[in-house]
Amino acid sequence: MLQRLIFRVWVFFDSLKILQINQMMIKKLNHIALAAAILIFISCNEQKSAGPPSEKTNIKSTETIKTVTSKTFGRAFNFMIVSDWGWNGFKHQQEVADQMAKTSDSVGAKFIATCGDNFQISGIASTEDPLWMANYESVYKGISLQVEWFPVLGNHDYKGNSQAEIDYSKISRRWCMRDRYYTFSKKINDSISARFIFLDTPPLVTEYQKKPLDYPDVVKQDTAKEMNWLKEVLAGSKEQWIMVFGHHPVYSASQKHGNTPELIKRVKPLFEKYHVQFYFCGHDHDFQHLHEKGKNIEYIVTGTGGETRPASTNDLSVFSRSEPGFSVVSLKGDSLNVTFVGIKGNIIYSFARSYK
Repeated sequence: MLQRLIFRVWVFFDSLKILQINQMMIKKLNHIALAAAILIFISCNEQKSAGPPSEKTNIKSTETIKTVTSKTFGRAFNFMIVSDWGWNGFKHQQEVADQMAKTSDSVGAKFIATCGDNFQISGIASTEDPLWMANYESVYKGISLQVEWFPVLGNHDYKGNSQAEIDYSKISRRWCMRDRYYTFSKKINDSISARFIFLDTPPLVTEYQKKPLDYPDVVKQDTAKEMNWLKEVLAGSKEQWIMVFGHHPVYSASQKHGNTPELIKRVKPLFEKYHVQFYFCGHDHDFQHLHEKGKNIEYIVTGTGGETRPASTNDLSVFSRSEPGFSVVSLKGDSLNVTFVGIKGNIIYSFARSYK
């Protein structure tokens, strides 16, 4: 590729001779061509030497250009996560949705979790809002996507009628938003079970509490009640796996939003006390895996269901990438695998760990 590019530069400047440009000008242009070729060569070498973000953990991880197939996870309990996806089919939403259908068909996804901003910009008006068709039903129409969807609310959902997203569960067979926060457990095999906990994070963020005109439903929520509920659920959980889903990150290296101080203060201590292994979120439009040294929990940002933003890293970063896609979570016995998948079915990043 480099040779072809340099050749084209030389051909372009050599063709000027046909136009009978004087020899002095040709000589100068030849010098320019040589300089351009040298710059191209240096640039290509720099790009070639640039590697992926450093991985600062001993967790087994891989980065490959392989694609997800029916044999990728073998016999396992698989589900998918997509977040920040509500763009009415625009941005990369439709491309992500189409690949989700293919991947779900390959891995046999049991359900789909979403980490909020289901309806970008201003949420929805009601259960009869045309956006349900334009943004959800007609976009995620693949047969393999007709499984249960377990959503949470994002800050953009709170700009509209947030209760309508809960009420839609009474209309749709697959939209299963039981409440603003809820939980259930699933049996993985004869000896392993998983607890899934879905949080309502926007009311926990001070910024939205101060803007009742922009987020009318936020100020109506009792955050102390939600925190007591979370503590009771975690304290009573006997499952080997405990996974929590919310819109806002606890930790994030993104320059757009980054860490959420309110969650670090109120939610993180409960996660650590009751041995939560995974927290999945969106809000920042990139893929991230973060891990705090000496702690048991993995922080996963998977907010690339429609629009992406530049990724960055910090001291907690294990992996970071900006690319449209979604995540596949695969449970098999005492091992859990998280895989970031791109719009071509490519495996962007994958890692596994045990529940202990």
